[in-house]
Amino acid sequence: MQFSAHTPPRNSGKWHPLKAHLSKVAKRAEKLANKFKAGKLAYYGGLWHDLGKYNPDFQKYLEQCDRASKLGKKAPHQKVPHAKYGAKLAAEKFQPIAFLIYGHHGGLPRQADMNDRLAEIKSEIYAQILENASSESLNLDINSSEIEQQLVNLVTNEYSYELLLRILFSCLVDADYLDTETHFEPETADIREANKKREDFKINRLWQTLEKSQQKLIDDAEDTKVNQVRSQVYQACLDAAILKPGIFRLAVPTGGGKTRSGLAFALSHAVKYNLDRVIVAVPYTSIIEQTVKVYRDIFGQDAVLEHHSAIQPDKGNEEDARSRQAIARLATQNWDAPLIVTTTVQLFESLFARRTSKCRKLHNIVNSVIILDEVQTLPIFLLDPILNVLKDLCAHYNVSIVLCTATQPAFEINNPYLKGFPFGSMRDIVPTELAKEHFSVLSRVNYHIPETAWSWQDLAEDIKQRQASQVLIILNTRKDALNALDATANANETNTDYLFHLSTLLCGQHRREVLEQVRDRLNPKNHRPCILISTQVVEAGVDLDFPLVYRAIAPLDRIVQAAGRCNREGKLAKGDVVIFNPQDGKVPPEEYNTAVNETTKLLKRKNLNLHDPNINPI
Repeated sequence: MQFSAHTPPRNSGKWHPLKAHLSKVAKRAEKLANKFKAGKLAYYGGLWHDLGKYNPDFQKYLEQCDRASKLGKKAPHQKVPHAKYGAKLAAEKFQPIAFLIYGHHGGLPRQADMNDRLAEIKSEIYAQILENASSESLNLDINSSEIEQQLVNLVTNEYSYELLLRILFSCLVDADYLDTETHFEPETADIREANKKREDFKINRLWQTLEKSQQKLIDDAEDTKVNQVRSQVYQACLDAAILKPGIFRLAVPTGGGKTRSGLAFALSHAVKYNLDRVIVAVPYTSIIEQTVKVYRDIFGQDAVLEHHSAIQPDKGNEEDARSRQAIARLATQNWDAPLIVTTTVQLFESLFARRTSKCRKLHNIVNSVIILDEVQTLPIFLLDPILNVLKDLCAHYNVSIVLCTATQPAFEINNPYLKGFPFGSMRDIVPTELAKEHFSVLSRVNYHIPETAWSWQDLAEDIKQRQASQVLIILNTRKDALNALDATANANETNTDYLFHLSTLLCGQHRREVLEQVRDRLNPKNHRPCILISTQVVEAGVDLDFPLVYRAIAPLDRIVQAAGRCNREGKLAKGDVVIFNPQDGKVPPEEYNTAVNETTKLLKRKNLNLHDPNINPI
């Protein structure tokens, strides 16, 4: 009997031989896992993942599916499960592999659930499957001591064990998908392979392109304090790129050019240590679109893989757009691209996922540089698992992490509440003294703190008294933003066409349109009136440059980030940032509220220097 893994593709009589599929998946999974010295663990997962297809009932099911396809009918409703049989063999030989096999379609299982399902397997069916596999000389034995050592080398605690399983799972799932794709969609597989071979997408070529672009930018730049700092930050990034892989901090004041400089460090570092890709994770889609635009202006449309929920459809020539989208769709499945821009949520959901679609990309995080932009936005209540997985990626998977923000959290910490990075393990890309100098040079604002709480009307009145025509107001909640919007509109009832609102109440496209209008009005060539009332969506990373910013009392790092939207380009001697306490304002609960209370105490200090980069302990 000939055993098959899959039915023939449409209009083809070519079945997919089962042993060939198992062998190819095993070898591909082994090659992927060799990057982190766990090749044999992945090999056996691939070799046995479809062992259950040696079940005669499954072969009959494939024949029924093929007949139904030829007649234009639906496949049989009654399916024949196959993953559990390979998982049973793996559980007998080396149990960790069983999780990979059992979940390669439905997702990684809980051990108790898997054990219950394996115990239900009928011995006569299992014996028949093993006999059929043996008839095709499929290797059903394992060198347990060899793979045991691979496991021991990569596991130090329960976190590292789970991460290893998920990355091995990723190797198996991607290898399985790719081999199956080659059978059913050879044209798609050819597109994927051709895209991987493009020379202009290689890391070293991207680095060369960035170097040329940066040199032109330096040659064309005005000799200002801001540009001097940006140049020094860029050079510091190049100097630090030769350091061995690990954890890095990039502390740059807002407007200091960290988007370009951080990428320069990552690409140069990747070339130096032969790393495969750079992954840039950003907390907000509003920043992602801005970051992607900067990168695509440098490298071109196709060189940047943008992966998040708010991606806009491609524009321009319809056929070219369709082709670019097809290539991007393939690359987002497994992140097989040299430069990826994604959300922090997408990155960490994948690192802690159990589903095949989320986990599939994980093996391509190995041998990479990860830039965590605006790292201060990581949720405090999830820091323990997040920092653990970052430490493990650096320790065992040849990953360098760049923690990038103007307000660096204190992650070198070890107490009963949080086990952070070991003291001394984090290296500053910009030397500490130089960073302090940069923050001092780019102290472009004066802070003002009213002594009494303000009503919304008081806020509107203060704006009128200052005779300010371009103002940014940042509130803590959407309701507060709407209340401030109403008060400001009432105070300017004769003319409200320059009043704008931003919050998550607006869809992504609407927010983009508002930001475009705001930037157009802020452009020095236009210099038109503009009052933007927003929630926190603009306070970190968004390139806006207002002369006057109002920030409702907030955690200290949020206040400093909000100040980064004031006099960003240093065109004024000083901008003004007003930190006010809204009488009827609301504060988000839990750790945000706790941080606001701590900030309130800190702001009462007479000698508090909000321009000092070291004032923001976690």
